[in-house]
Amino acid sequence: MTASAPGLRRIVVARMKTAMTYRQNVLLLQVIVILNIFILSRLWTTLFEGRDTVAGMTLHTFLLYITVVNLQSWVFTDLTVNEYTYRRVRTGEVVFDLMRPIGFVPQMLAHMAGSHLFMVLSVVVALPVVLVVGTLGAPASPAALALYAPSLVFGYVISVLLAVLTSMVAFWTVETSGFTMLYRLINQFFAGTMLPVSLFPEPLRILAGLLPFQSTGYIPATIYVGRTEGDAALRALAVQGLWILILALATTAVWHRARRRIAVQGG
Repeated sequence: MTASAPGLRRIVVARMKTAMTYRQNVLLLQVIVILNIFILSRLWTTLFEGRDTVAGMTLHTFLLYITVVNLQSWVFTDLTVNEYTYRRVRTGEVVFDLMRPIGFVPQMLAHMAGSHLFMVLSVVVALPVVLVVGTLGAPASPAALALYAPSLVFGYVISVLLAVLTSMVAFWTVETSGFTMLYRLINQFFAGTMLPVSLFPEPLRILAGLLPFQSTGYIPATIYVGRTEGDAALRALAVQGLWILILALATTAVWHRARRRIAVQGG
């Protein structure tokens, strides 16, 4: 255990306690995600009427995909680090964060870990409702489960790196709410939470392949339901690994520049 480990653990615990303090916000998020799964499930059930498959998926597989990808998004998509960085930079408190023995980026990662752990607990609590409004089931096969596990971890790492990278916008501008809302919309769409990327029009499908977002949602979910398997699944895992490397290098480079561009406004 490194010297900074206890400090990071305290940040994780503190963030979880903060999330529990504002349980009404988590409850609202649960309602939104459950409603989203319910609406999409009913919509696609209607669109499937009279058809055996759509894009090679049966209705059950399609609904399972929609449920799994939105549950993943529920846990992965967390704007805690964006709000935290914005607030610390705007008030000037980031100066004290930079002086601490624990690096600022590890501090942000610890905040996200605490928030995500709480979100996992909230998902577990909400699963009985999700079972009613959505479609849940086991992975398509033991092989799908074996590939889904690392793909889910890779997707989570990519999501975290994207969150840290986008949060650093706060070092260049004193207002980030518009950017954060735009990022969330783009992230959700290209992650395939509304419909599978395979159903995108060709220009959008090509664009999705050039962006990291499908690696956070679409790829793990299609592996889970058996739509991406065998060599295709291994290639997808390789793509996720490549995105982790690219985003880690980008985050490191942007952070080095951000440290030199701190513009404190306020106290």
